[in-house]
Amino acid sequence: MVEIGYLHIDNPIAVISSYNRPEADNSAGLILLDGFNLDVMSPSQIQSRLSDMKQKLQERIRGRANIPDIQDGQGAKMGKAGESVHSYSAALGLCATSSEDGPLLEAARVAAQNLCLLELKMSDIRDPIRLLELIPLLKRSGVTLSLRIRPEDLSNTLLQKLNESDLDMIHLDLRGLDGVSPKLVKKAADVRGPAIMALADVGDFEDARTLLAMGAEIVSLRGADPEFVQWLAGAMVEYDSLSGWCNAPKHICAGGDLRGLAFCCPPVKNCAVFGALKRAGLTPRGICEAKARFCQRHSSGKGGRHLFWQPCLVLQDKQTLLPAR
Repeated sequence: MVEIGYLHIDNPIAVISSYNRPEADNSAGLILLDGFNLDVMSPSQIQSRLSDMKQKLQERIRGRANIPDIQDGQGAKMGKAGESVHSYSAALGLCATSSEDGPLLEAARVAAQNLCLLELKMSDIRDPIRLLELIPLLKRSGVTLSLRIRPEDLSNTLLQKLNESDLDMIHLDLRGLDGVSPKLVKKAADVRGPAIMALADVGDFEDARTLLAMGAEIVSLRGADPEFVQWLAGAMVEYDSLSGWCNAPKHICAGGDLRGLAFCCPPVKNCAVFGALKRAGLTPRGICEAKARFCQRHSSGKGGRHLFWQPCLVLQDKQTLLPAR
């Protein structure tokens, strides 16, 4: 469902848990192990924790394989009490801190060897200059790299610098921000840089879907009830199978991020689309010509051509009109 670096994430729900008490039985697409302090831990200890976690995940997969093959009509097996059990496996990540760069480089090598995400914390690094020097150093190991950061620490200048770097993902810590969280996701997504993961106070399906609709690829949870995580992860898989695009953007006129330009009507009247075009570096004529070219390549009839100017989900190439990440 989501490809970030060498990570293949089967659903857009991630769980953050302590490496001392990892949560392996919750159907999340990504499990991020937190708390690796490299000032007191060695790379061999990280490898040991990752190996233990991989074994637990394999045991979970084998256990689910033994569930009787009763289908729910959507391709998921049914467990006890009618509970849907999906057959995907979780990707792994680790969040490491260190006062020195050397241990972080060793952790990056361990993460790359295990095809795991490595996440840094801006609250630990503090210095943007050090951060921007660290990113290319760690990326030389081949690791898929994420940065967890609070919005107040993500200035426009730093956001632009991260966009120009090889960072794979920005993990926005939006806890406690409630209603403004979607707008902050949109701001980061509109830069069209690293993928966005949003750590937020998610209480139901709509909370998660709104963050995805504003441009997040992944929604992360910390301290959530395991049963809720399992339900939400399954609901997202079902939603993706029905819609074909679980983080489809809102329309620009409804406050959506720049991806929503793919669904806009021709820009011929006073509308929010003009501001969005300016942010995307496009002109009204430019987007019309781009859509016309796309239509010629992908449509064979008048009705199909008309649909390219309607709010719909028939576009297969969602990134045609915007720069690739």
